[in-house]
Amino acid sequence: MFRKTTWRNTVSQAVSFHQDQALNTTILLLTSLGPTGFLLKEEGEDRNLKVCLGDPHTCTCPVFIREKEPCKHICWVLLRKFKLPREHEYSFQSGLVERQILEVLHGLHQTKVQRTENDPSTTSGTPNQSGSGREAGSVCRKAVQAEDVCPICQEELLEKKLPVSYCRFGCGNNVHISCMKVWADYQKLSHKEETVKCPLCREDFSSRKLLQDQVKNTAKLFTAAERERPERHLGVSCHSCRICPVSGKCYKCTVCSYFFLCEDCSKGGCHQQHPLAVRTKRKEKWLMEEENGSDGNSPADLLNSVAADPLPERVLVCLPSVRVRPWSRLLDVGLQCRICLQDFNLGQHVRTLPCQHKFHSDCVDTILRKSSCCPLDGFIVYDPLTWRITDRKSPSKPASCLHGERAKPAENKLQDLFVPGVGLRNSNAQVPPSQVVILDPSKNFPVDEGRSQGE
Repeated sequence: MFRKTTWRNTVSQAVSFHQDQALNTTILLLTSLGPTGFLLKEEGEDRNLKVCLGDPHTCTCPVFIREKEPCKHICWVLLRKFKLPREHEYSFQSGLVERQILEVLHGLHQTKVQRTENDPSTTSGTPNQSGSGREAGSVCRKAVQAEDVCPICQEELLEKKLPVSYCRFGCGNNVHISCMKVWADYQKLSHKEETVKCPLCREDFSSRKLLQDQVKNTAKLFTAAERERPERHLGVSCHSCRICPVSGKCYKCTVCSYFFLCEDCSKGGCHQQHPLAVRTKRKEKWLMEEENGSDGNSPADLLNSVAADPLPERVLVCLPSVRVRPWSRLLDVGLQCRICLQDFNLGQHVRTLPCQHKFHSDCVDTILRKSSCCPLDGFIVYDPLTWRITDRKSPSKPASCLHGERAKPAENKLQDLFVPGVGLRNSNAQVPPSQVVILDPSKNFPVDEGRSQGE
Protein backbone atom coordinates (compact mmCIF):
# COMPACT_ATOMS: atom_id res chain seq x y z
CA MET A 1 0.00 0.00 0.00
CA PHE A 2 1.40 3.38 -1.03
CA ARG A 3 2.11 5.68 1.93
CA LYS A 4 2.50 9.45 1.60
CA THR A 5 4.19 9.96 4.99
CA THR A 6 7.36 8.40 6.36
CA TRP A 7 6.87 5.60 8.89
CA ARG A 8 8.51 6.24 12.27
CA ASN A 9 9.86 3.63 14.64
CA THR A 10 10.38 5.99 17.58
CA VAL A 11 8.64 9.12 18.78
CA SER A 12 10.33 12.43 18.04
CA GLN A 13 11.03 15.01 20.71
CA ALA A 14 8.52 17.46 19.22
CA VAL A 15 5.69 14.92 19.11
CA SER A 16 6.47 13.77 22.65
CA PHE A 17 6.18 17.39 23.81
CA HIS A 18 2.84 17.74 22.01
CA GLN A 19 1.61 14.54 23.66
CA ASP A 20 2.43 16.00 27.07
CA GLN A 21 0.48 19.13 26.13
CA ALA A 22 -2.49 17.07 24.98
CA LEU A 23 -2.67 15.13 28.24
CA ASN A 24 -2.39 18.29 30.36
CA THR A 25 -4.78 20.52 28.38
CA THR A 26 -8.57 20.56 28.52
CA ILE A 27 -9.86 20.31 24.94
CA LEU A 28 -13.55 20.04 24.08
CA LEU A 29 -14.99 17.93 21.28
CA LEU A 30 -17.74 20.10 19.76
CA THR A 31 -18.86 17.76 16.99
CA SER A 32 -17.71 14.90 14.77
CA LEU A 33 -17.34 15.61 11.05
CA GLY A 34 -17.57 12.02 9.97
CA PRO A 35 -15.57 9.15 11.46
CA THR A 36 -12.18 10.87 11.09
CA GLY A 37 -13.02 14.58 11.28
CA PHE A 38 -13.49 16.48 14.54
CA LEU A 39 -14.27 20.07 15.50
CA LEU A 40 -12.39 20.95 18.70
CA LYS A 41 -12.16 23.92 21.02
CA GLU A 42 -9.40 24.45 23.55
CA GLU A 43 -10.48 25.71 26.96
CA GLY A 44 -9.94 29.44 27.25
CA GLU A 45 -9.64 29.92 23.47
CA ASP A 46 -12.27 31.44 21.18
CA ARG A 47 -11.20 29.79 17.95
CA ASN A 48 -12.55 26.40 16.85
CA LEU A 49 -10.09 23.93 15.31
CA LYS A 50 -10.67 21.20 12.74
CA VAL A 51 -8.69 17.96 12.97
CA CYS A 52 -8.77 15.24 10.32
CA LEU A 53 -7.05 11.87 10.59
CA GLY A 54 -5.54 10.50 7.42
CA ASP A 55 -2.32 10.26 5.48
CA PRO A 56 -1.17 12.78 6.57
CA HIS A 57 -3.07 14.06 9.62
CA THR A 58 -4.17 17.69 9.38
CA CYS A 59 -5.10 20.44 11.82
CA THR A 60 -6.00 24.11 11.36
CA CYS A 61 -3.95 25.33 14.34
CA PRO A 62 -0.91 27.59 13.70
CA VAL A 63 1.52 25.09 15.27
CA PHE A 64 0.67 22.34 12.77
CA ILE A 65 0.73 24.77 9.84
CA ARG A 66 4.21 25.91 10.89
CA GLU A 67 5.82 22.61 11.94
CA LYS A 68 3.91 20.04 9.84
CA GLU A 69 4.13 17.68 12.82
CA PRO A 70 1.28 16.12 14.85
CA CYS A 71 0.20 18.95 17.16
CA LYS A 72 -1.41 18.64 20.59
CA HIS A 73 -4.88 18.59 19.01
CA ILE A 74 -4.07 15.60 16.79
CA CYS A 75 -2.39 13.89 19.75
CA TRP A 76 -5.47 14.63 21.88
CA VAL A 77 -7.76 12.89 19.37
CA LEU A 78 -5.51 9.83 19.27
CA LEU A 79 -4.75 9.63 23.02
CA ARG A 80 -8.03 10.86 24.53
CA LYS A 81 -10.71 10.15 21.97
CA PHE A 82 -9.48 6.78 20.71
CA LYS A 83 -7.51 5.78 23.88
CA LEU A 84 -4.27 4.98 22.09
CA PRO A 85 -1.40 4.35 24.51
CA ARG A 86 1.51 6.77 24.16
CA GLU A 87 3.88 3.92 23.36
CA HIS A 88 1.65 2.58 20.57
CA GLU A 89 3.24 2.96 17.16
CA TYR A 90 0.11 4.60 15.71
CA SER A 91 0.12 7.43 18.29
CA PHE A 92 3.18 9.32 16.99
CA GLN A 93 2.93 8.85 13.22
CA SER A 94 2.45 11.80 10.86
CA GLY A 95 -0.32 9.89 9.13
CA LEU A 96 -2.16 6.56 9.01
CA VAL A 97 -3.37 4.64 5.97
CA GLU A 98 -6.97 3.44 5.65
CA ARG A 99 -6.37 0.00 7.19
CA GLN A 100 -4.66 1.50 10.24
CA ILE A 101 -7.41 4.10 10.70
CA LEU A 102 -10.02 1.32 10.62
CA GLU A 103 -8.11 -0.47 13.38
CA VAL A 104 -8.16 2.69 15.48
CA LEU A 105 -11.88 3.29 14.84
CA HIS A 106 -12.80 -0.27 15.84
CA GLY A 107 -10.51 -0.23 18.88
CA LEU A 108 -8.42 -3.19 17.79
CA HIS A 109 -5.46 -1.70 19.65
CA GLN A 110 -7.28 -2.25 22.95
CA THR A 111 -7.44 -5.47 24.90
CA LYS A 112 -10.67 -7.41 25.21
CA VAL A 113 -11.21 -6.23 28.79
CA GLN A 114 -10.79 -2.57 27.76
CA ARG A 115 -13.25 -2.93 24.89
CA THR A 116 -15.81 -4.48 27.22
CA GLU A 117 -15.48 -1.64 29.72
CA ASN A 118 -15.74 1.06 27.04
CA ASP A 119 -18.67 -0.49 25.19
CA PRO A 120 -21.90 1.12 26.41
CA SER A 121 -23.95 -1.91 25.41
CA THR A 122 -22.04 -4.20 27.80
CA THR A 123 -21.87 -1.96 30.85
CA SER A 124 -24.25 -2.19 33.73
CA GLY A 125 -26.62 0.54 34.68
CA THR A 126 -28.65 0.67 31.47
CA PRO A 127 -31.22 3.42 31.88
CA ASN A 128 -34.80 2.40 32.48
CA GLN A 129 -36.87 3.98 29.75
CA SER A 130 -40.07 5.45 31.01
CA GLY A 131 -43.19 4.40 29.18
CA SER A 132 -44.94 7.69 29.81
CA GLY A 133 -44.26 11.17 28.44
CA ARG A 134 -40.87 12.79 27.92
CA GLU A 135 -40.64 14.62 31.23
CA ALA A 136 -37.49 15.66 33.05
CA GLY A 137 -36.19 12.69 35.00
CA SER A 138 -38.02 10.09 32.93
CA VAL A 139 -34.69 8.37 32.18
CA CYS A 140 -32.65 7.03 35.07
CA ARG A 141 -29.18 8.44 35.46
CA LYS A 142 -26.31 6.02 34.92
CA ALA A 143 -24.01 5.48 37.86
CA VAL A 144 -20.56 6.99 37.42
CA GLN A 145 -18.07 4.17 36.95
CA ALA A 146 -14.31 4.28 37.49
CA GLU A 147 -13.44 4.43 33.78
CA ASP A 148 -16.24 6.77 32.63
CA VAL A 149 -15.09 9.83 30.66
CA CYS A 150 -16.80 13.02 29.60
CA PRO A 151 -17.69 12.68 25.89
CA ILE A 152 -16.73 16.32 25.25
CA CYS A 153 -13.39 16.79 27.05
CA GLN A 154 -12.53 13.06 27.26
CA GLU A 155 -11.36 13.45 30.89
CA GLU A 156 -12.16 10.78 33.46
CA LEU A 157 -15.11 11.96 35.53
CA LEU A 158 -14.04 10.67 38.94
CA GLU A 159 -10.45 11.82 38.44
CA LYS A 160 -11.35 15.34 37.26
CA LYS A 161 -13.91 15.80 40.10
CA LEU A 162 -16.00 18.40 38.26
CA PRO A 163 -19.83 18.58 38.66
CA VAL A 164 -21.74 16.53 36.11
CA SER A 165 -25.18 16.50 34.54
CA TYR A 166 -26.88 13.66 32.65
CA CYS A 167 -29.00 13.12 29.57
CA ARG A 168 -32.59 13.21 30.84
CA PHE A 169 -34.41 12.10 27.67
CA GLY A 170 -32.04 9.66 26.00
CA CYS A 171 -29.05 7.63 27.14
CA GLY A 172 -28.70 8.83 30.75
CA ASN A 173 -24.92 9.28 30.42
CA ASN A 174 -23.01 11.80 32.53
CA VAL A 175 -21.31 14.90 31.10
CA HIS A 176 -19.42 17.74 32.76
CA ILE A 177 -21.75 20.70 33.31
CA SER A 178 -19.03 23.13 32.22
CA CYS A 179 -18.52 21.15 29.00
CA MET A 180 -22.26 21.05 28.34
CA LYS A 181 -22.37 24.84 28.59
CA VAL A 182 -19.76 25.15 25.84
CA TRP A 183 -21.64 22.52 23.82
CA ALA A 184 -24.94 24.39 24.30
CA ASP A 185 -23.39 27.71 23.26
CA TYR A 186 -22.07 26.07 20.11
CA GLN A 187 -25.47 24.56 19.30
CA LYS A 188 -27.23 27.86 19.91
CA LEU A 189 -25.29 29.44 17.05
CA SER A 190 -26.71 26.96 14.54
CA HIS A 191 -30.00 25.79 16.10
CA LYS A 192 -32.31 28.25 17.84
CA GLU A 193 -33.92 25.66 20.10
CA GLU A 194 -34.92 25.67 23.75
CA THR A 195 -33.48 22.21 24.34
CA VAL A 196 -29.88 20.99 24.24
CA LYS A 197 -29.01 17.86 22.28
CA CYS A 198 -26.96 15.11 23.90
CA PRO A 199 -23.43 14.79 22.43
CA LEU A 200 -23.74 10.99 22.56
CA CYS A 201 -27.24 9.90 21.58
CA ARG A 202 -28.32 13.20 19.92
CA GLU A 203 -31.60 13.12 21.85
CA ASP A 204 -32.80 15.99 24.03
CA PHE A 205 -30.32 16.36 26.90
CA SER A 206 -32.22 18.98 28.95
CA SER A 207 -33.75 22.41 28.62
CA ARG A 208 -31.46 25.42 28.34
CA LYS A 209 -33.00 26.92 31.47
CA LEU A 210 -32.21 23.83 33.53
CA LEU A 211 -28.64 23.82 32.24
CA GLN A 212 -28.27 27.51 33.10
CA ASP A 213 -29.52 26.83 36.64
CA GLN A 214 -27.01 24.03 37.01
CA VAL A 215 -24.16 26.26 35.85
CA LYS A 216 -25.24 28.97 38.30
CA ASN A 217 -25.55 26.61 41.28
CA THR A 218 -22.34 24.69 40.65
CA ALA A 219 -20.40 27.95 41.00
CA LYS A 220 -21.05 27.60 44.75
CA LEU A 221 -19.08 24.33 44.79
CA PHE A 222 -15.84 26.11 43.86
CA THR A 223 -14.09 27.92 46.70
CA ALA A 224 -11.38 30.56 46.97
CA ALA A 225 -8.89 27.90 48.09
CA GLU A 226 -9.03 26.29 44.64
CA ARG A 227 -8.06 29.58 43.03
CA GLU A 228 -5.00 30.02 45.25
CA ARG A 229 -1.60 29.58 43.68
CA PRO A 230 -0.54 25.91 43.78
CA GLU A 231 2.77 26.75 45.48
CA ARG A 232 0.92 28.06 48.57
CA HIS A 233 0.51 25.16 51.00
CA LEU A 234 -2.80 26.10 52.61
CA GLY A 235 -3.27 25.15 56.25
CA VAL A 236 0.44 24.45 56.82
CA SER A 237 2.50 26.36 59.41
CA CYS A 238 6.27 26.19 59.71
CA HIS A 239 7.10 24.67 63.11
CA SER A 240 10.19 26.86 63.40
CA CYS A 241 9.34 30.39 62.20
CA ARG A 242 5.52 29.94 62.49
CA ILE A 243 4.85 31.36 59.02
CA CYS A 244 1.42 30.35 57.69
CA PRO A 245 0.80 29.31 55.00
CA VAL A 246 4.13 28.02 53.74
CA SER A 247 4.97 29.15 50.20
CA GLY A 248 7.37 27.60 47.72
CA LYS A 249 8.94 24.33 48.82
CA CYS A 250 7.35 22.68 51.84
CA TYR A 251 9.21 20.10 53.93
CA LYS A 252 7.69 17.38 56.09
CA CYS A 253 9.35 15.12 58.62
CA THR A 254 9.11 11.42 57.76
CA VAL A 255 9.12 10.42 61.43
CA CYS A 256 7.33 13.18 63.34
CA SER A 257 3.68 13.40 62.40
CA TYR A 258 2.30 16.76 61.28
CA PHE A 259 5.73 18.43 61.41
CA PHE A 260 6.27 20.94 58.59
CA LEU A 261 9.08 23.35 57.74
CA CYS A 262 9.53 26.10 55.19
CA GLU A 263 12.50 26.12 52.81
CA ASP A 264 14.53 28.68 54.80
CA CYS A 265 14.17 26.80 58.09
CA SER A 266 14.96 23.49 56.41
CA LYS A 267 18.18 24.89 54.94
CA GLY A 268 19.02 26.36 58.35
CA GLY A 269 19.12 22.88 59.86
CA CYS A 270 16.15 23.25 62.21
CA HIS A 271 15.30 19.53 62.13
CA GLN A 272 18.37 17.45 61.27
CA GLN A 273 17.61 14.40 63.38
CA HIS A 274 15.10 12.94 60.90
CA PRO A 275 14.95 12.74 57.08
CA LEU A 276 12.59 15.16 55.35
CA ALA A 277 10.23 14.84 52.41
CA VAL A 278 9.56 17.79 50.11
CA ARG A 279 6.99 18.98 47.61
CA THR A 280 6.66 22.21 45.61
CA LYS A 281 2.89 22.27 45.00
CA ARG A 282 0.29 21.42 47.59
CA LYS A 283 -1.42 18.71 45.50
CA GLU A 284 1.80 16.92 44.60
CA LYS A 285 3.08 13.78 46.27
CA TRP A 286 5.72 14.02 48.97
CA LEU A 287 9.15 13.06 47.62
CA MET A 288 12.18 12.16 49.68
CA GLU A 289 14.76 14.93 49.87
CA GLU A 290 17.54 12.35 50.31
CA GLU A 291 17.59 8.88 48.89
CA ASN A 292 19.11 7.33 52.00
CA GLY A 293 16.58 6.33 54.61
CA SER A 294 16.98 5.50 58.27
CA ASP A 295 16.17 2.31 60.20
CA GLY A 296 16.84 0.20 57.11
CA ASN A 297 13.70 1.38 55.32
CA SER A 298 13.74 1.98 51.61
CA PRO A 299 12.85 5.41 50.19
CA ALA A 300 9.61 3.95 48.84
CA ASP A 301 8.56 2.77 52.30
CA LEU A 302 9.38 6.16 53.76
CA LEU A 303 7.39 7.87 51.03
CA ASN A 304 4.35 5.75 51.85
CA SER A 305 4.64 6.54 55.54
CA VAL A 306 4.88 10.29 54.83
CA ALA A 307 1.73 10.30 52.71
CA ALA A 308 -0.26 8.42 55.37
CA ASP A 309 -0.88 11.15 57.96
CA PRO A 310 -4.48 10.45 59.00
CA LEU A 311 -6.78 13.02 60.50
CA PRO A 312 -7.21 12.37 64.24
CA GLU A 313 -10.67 11.13 65.16
CA ARG A 314 -11.08 13.87 67.75
CA VAL A 315 -10.56 16.46 64.99
CA LEU A 316 -12.80 14.66 62.53
CA VAL A 317 -15.80 14.81 64.84
CA CYS A 318 -15.24 18.57 65.22
CA LEU A 319 -15.73 19.27 61.52
CA PRO A 320 -19.28 20.62 61.01
CA SER A 321 -21.80 18.20 59.58
CA VAL A 322 -25.45 18.88 58.71
CA ARG A 323 -28.31 16.65 57.73
CA VAL A 324 -30.06 17.52 54.49
CA ARG A 325 -33.64 18.53 55.26
CA PRO A 326 -36.54 19.65 53.06
CA TRP A 327 -36.15 23.10 51.48
CA SER A 328 -32.38 22.96 52.01
CA ARG A 329 -30.31 24.78 49.38
CA LEU A 330 -28.19 21.66 49.09
CA LEU A 331 -31.09 20.16 47.10
CA ASP A 332 -30.75 22.71 44.28
CA VAL A 333 -29.99 21.30 40.84
CA GLY A 334 -26.28 21.00 40.15
CA LEU A 335 -25.16 20.85 43.79
CA GLN A 336 -23.43 17.53 44.39
CA CYS A 337 -20.57 15.82 46.14
CA ARG A 338 -17.45 16.25 44.05
CA ILE A 339 -16.01 12.94 45.22
CA CYS A 340 -18.77 10.55 44.12
CA LEU A 341 -20.46 13.09 41.76
CA GLN A 342 -23.88 12.23 43.21
CA ASP A 343 -26.49 14.77 44.28
CA PHE A 344 -27.20 15.64 47.90
CA ASN A 345 -30.44 13.90 48.94
CA LEU A 346 -32.78 14.14 51.90
CA GLY A 347 -31.48 12.54 55.08
CA GLN A 348 -27.83 12.45 54.00
CA HIS A 349 -25.11 13.99 56.14
CA VAL A 350 -22.96 16.64 54.47
CA ARG A 351 -19.62 17.63 55.99
CA THR A 352 -17.93 21.02 55.43
CA LEU A 353 -14.14 21.33 55.54
CA PRO A 354 -12.27 24.50 56.64
CA CYS A 355 -11.72 25.33 52.95
CA GLN A 356 -15.56 25.47 52.61
CA HIS A 357 -15.83 22.41 50.35
CA LYS A 358 -18.88 20.26 51.01
CA PHE A 359 -18.97 16.47 50.62
CA HIS A 360 -21.02 13.50 51.71
CA SER A 361 -19.76 12.57 55.16
CA ASP A 362 -19.36 8.94 54.12
CA CYS A 363 -17.24 9.95 51.12
CA VAL A 364 -14.88 12.44 52.74
CA ASP A 365 -14.49 10.70 56.13
CA THR A 366 -12.96 7.68 54.43
CA ILE A 367 -10.38 9.91 52.74
CA LEU A 368 -9.62 12.00 55.84
CA ARG A 369 -8.93 8.89 57.90
CA LYS A 370 -6.06 8.21 55.50
CA SER A 371 -4.87 11.72 54.72
CA SER A 372 -5.54 14.99 56.54
CA CYS A 373 -5.97 17.16 53.43
CA CYS A 374 -8.89 18.15 51.23
CA PRO A 375 -9.15 15.88 48.16
CA LEU A 376 -9.82 18.88 45.88
CA ASP A 377 -7.41 21.67 46.77
CA GLY A 378 -4.92 19.95 49.12
CA PHE A 379 -5.83 22.16 52.11
CA ILE A 380 -4.25 20.64 55.25
CA VAL A 381 -7.16 20.26 57.66
CA TYR A 382 -5.10 19.50 60.79
CA ASP A 383 -1.95 21.26 61.95
CA PRO A 384 -1.14 21.09 65.69
CA LEU A 385 0.14 24.68 65.66
CA THR A 386 -3.19 26.15 64.55
CA TRP A 387 -5.57 23.59 66.00
CA ARG A 388 -6.28 23.19 69.68
CA ILE A 389 -9.41 21.81 71.34
CA THR A 390 -10.15 23.80 74.48
CA ASP A 391 -12.56 21.39 76.09
CA ARG A 392 -11.80 17.71 75.66
CA LYS A 393 -15.07 16.67 77.19
CA SER A 394 -17.04 18.52 74.51
CA PRO A 395 -14.86 18.53 71.37
CA SER A 396 -17.69 19.65 69.07
CA LYS A 397 -17.59 23.35 69.97
CA PRO A 398 -17.83 25.22 66.67
CA ALA A 399 -15.69 28.22 67.63
CA SER A 400 -12.58 26.18 68.41
CA CYS A 401 -13.06 23.48 65.83
CA LEU A 402 -13.98 25.44 62.73
CA HIS A 403 -11.21 28.02 62.84
CA GLY A 404 -8.58 26.11 64.84
CA GLU A 405 -7.99 29.06 67.13
CA ARG A 406 -5.92 28.69 70.25
CA ALA A 407 -7.74 28.78 73.54
CA LYS A 408 -7.36 32.17 75.21
CA PRO A 409 -7.08 32.32 78.99
CA ALA A 410 -10.09 33.72 80.76
CA GLU A 411 -9.69 37.39 81.59
CA ASN A 412 -10.87 38.95 84.82
CA LYS A 413 -13.66 41.23 83.75
CA LEU A 414 -15.08 43.82 86.13
CA GLN A 415 -18.58 43.34 84.84
CA ASP A 416 -18.48 39.78 86.17
CA LEU A 417 -18.25 41.15 89.70
CA PHE A 418 -21.30 42.78 91.27
CA VAL A 419 -20.59 45.14 94.16
CA PRO A 420 -23.46 47.13 95.64
CA GLY A 421 -23.16 50.84 94.96
CA VAL A 422 -20.55 50.48 92.19
CA GLY A 423 -21.53 50.65 88.51
CA LEU A 424 -20.40 47.93 86.12
CA ARG A 425 -17.40 48.97 84.06
CA ASN A 426 -16.50 48.06 80.49
CA SER A 427 -13.52 45.70 80.47
CA ASN A 428 -12.40 46.98 77.08
CA ALA A 429 -12.07 50.59 78.34
CA GLN A 430 -8.72 51.64 79.71
CA VAL A 431 -9.19 52.50 83.40
CA PRO A 432 -6.65 54.92 84.89
CA PRO A 433 -4.74 53.56 87.89
CA SER A 434 -6.19 56.32 90.09
CA GLN A 435 -9.73 55.02 89.52
CA VAL A 436 -9.23 51.26 89.91
CA VAL A 437 -11.68 49.83 92.44
CA ILE A 438 -10.48 47.00 94.69
CA LEU A 439 -12.13 45.09 97.49
CA ASP A 440 -10.85 45.43 101.06
CA PRO A 441 -11.05 41.94 102.57
CA SER A 442 -11.37 43.43 106.08
CA LYS A 443 -14.36 45.59 105.21
CA ASN A 444 -17.62 45.13 103.45
CA PHE A 445 -17.29 48.03 100.99
CA PRO A 446 -15.00 48.99 98.11
CA VAL A 447 -11.90 51.08 98.56
CA ASP A 448 -10.64 53.54 95.92
CA GLU A 449 -6.84 53.38 95.42
CA GLY A 450 -6.83 57.03 94.36
CA ARG A 451 -7.85 58.12 97.84
CA SER A 452 -6.07 57.71 101.17
CA GLN A 453 -7.39 55.29 103.73
CA GLY A 454 -8.12 58.10 106.17
CA GLU A 455 -10.56 59.93 103.92
